[in-house]
Amino acid sequence: MATVDMSMPVRSLKVFKKDIGYIRWCLESHDGIAVSTTRADEPDILDLTIAPGFLDDAEALIAALVEELGAIRVSSPTHSPLR
Repeated sequence: MATVDMSMPVRSLKVFKKDIGYIRWCLESHDGIAVSTTRADEPDILDLTIAPGFLDDAEALIAALVEELGAIRVSSPTHSPLR
């Protein structure tokens, strides 16, 4: 039986707080390709935990959001934000 890589990459964006709801809607409307969480100490940073098999789609969506909203890619956390 083949093993499945269940690792979930995380990408992070610095966004305007007013755009968080829109970004979450975009993620959910695209087959739930990622789960977004904000950081307690930096509420303008969104950590996007990407579902297995959706990395290419998520990267394309993130690139579009960066272009459309002026979001800025930042370093991802060293541990999963979903703990």
